[in-house]
Amino acid sequence: MAFGWFGKKSSGDKALDRARKLAAQGRWAEALSYYEEAGDAGEDARRGARTCRQQLVDANLDEAEGLRRAGELDRAREHILLARDLAGEEADLRERADEALTGLGGAPPPSPGADSPERRFPPTCGCEAPCDPPSPETAGAQPHPEDLFAFYLETMAPEERAVLEPLDARFREGFVWLQQGEAERARPILEEVLATSPDAPGVQYSLGHLHALEGDPDAAAERFTATLALAPGFGPAVHHRAQALREAGQPEQAAAGLETWLSDHPDDAEAWFLLAACRIDTGGLDRAVEAADNGERHADEGEVRHWILRARAFRDAGRPDDALAELQAVAARRPDLLEALVPLGQLLVEKGGTAAERAAEVFKHCLRLDPDRGWWYLLRLAEAYAARGWLDEAREVLGRARAGLPDRDDARADHAAVEARLAGR
Repeated sequence: MAFGWFGKKSSGDKALDRARKLAAQGRWAEALSYYEEAGDAGEDARRGARTCRQQLVDANLDEAEGLRRAGELDRAREHILLARDLAGEEADLRERADEALTGLGGAPPPSPGADSPERRFPPTCGCEAPCDPPSPETAGAQPHPEDLFAFYLETMAPEERAVLEPLDARFREGFVWLQQGEAERARPILEEVLATSPDAPGVQYSLGHLHALEGDPDAAAERFTATLALAPGFGPAVHHRAQALREAGQPEQAAAGLETWLSDHPDDAEAWFLLAACRIDTGGLDRAVEAADNGERHADEGEVRHWILRARAFRDAGRPDDALAELQAVAARRPDLLEALVPLGQLLVEKGGTAAERAAEVFKHCLRLDPDRGWWYLLRLAEAYAARGWLDEAREVLGRARAGLPDRDDARADHAAVEARLAGR
């Protein structure tokens, strides 16, 4: 898909989009959950998850070092163990955590696979009586839920922290499960807390994210609406409600809510960008460009979504040259941004002729940036060569792509479609 951020997508692609957005905001823990949900989306998800794990491991090891210097060895150990847990299957990250633990005076914990989310909390037996406390041998082997909650909270925006931090320990346990992508474990806890704290916006907000994690945008939108009924000025719920409505196929309703919000909060860049995307969905292309421009005026330095949104709007309006200009503006500033490079290359292929030569260079650059998804860029490179009229080169590249195809139906179908076009069928 040429404009991956804002088109209609599979649930895996939607999760991948959420992950990228959260990662761009430095919200690594949340992004990791969505990258793992998007695992079927391929190497993009794997690479993104790796980046998130590295950031989380770095943050915990830095915190552990500060605590070690302050003499708080037990808390330092907890952060090191959390870092090792967050490292997942990344052997080099686990090794760094093991080295830090050895330096603290403790032996590395056993084995990959032993540190699963299921072991972060004691088992629930279903009885009323409290379970036996952990033995001295096992005490401290895993971070306490309160510590995990505090860690996750640090990755969130101040507005979100304000509605989540006052909630009790039971909520915090459910919230930690939610952050780890364990929807089945989080649900009963959050619903239990909702029954005792129905007026807490943070509970409704978390349930909205739970429904989004489960791929139910209608239910997510209802929860975010309930959040706003309790906290009308809570911007993050406005944003997530609009995104959920878009995913539920209701961009008009999403746009209406954003317009109402922006009448009182005109400096909310995120809301302007969402409004632009909604207007593109509904065909209001001129108003989409206007909304993207307003977002640009209020966005932080370095933001590039306004260019990508305008490019999508111009392309949908049949103005490919204007779309190219927008994408070239992004590529000049962010030559590593695949979300701009891919649609740029595809537009150049559509132009054909010498523009297709430039498309070939774009896709070669994408291949260097993202070699794990090389087969996909090779297929696009074959299309670029074919559009230039270089059929022998296109067939040679097609063969290279075939050799690297993953064992997936979508990859095989993509290859077959390109092969058919080269054959003139």
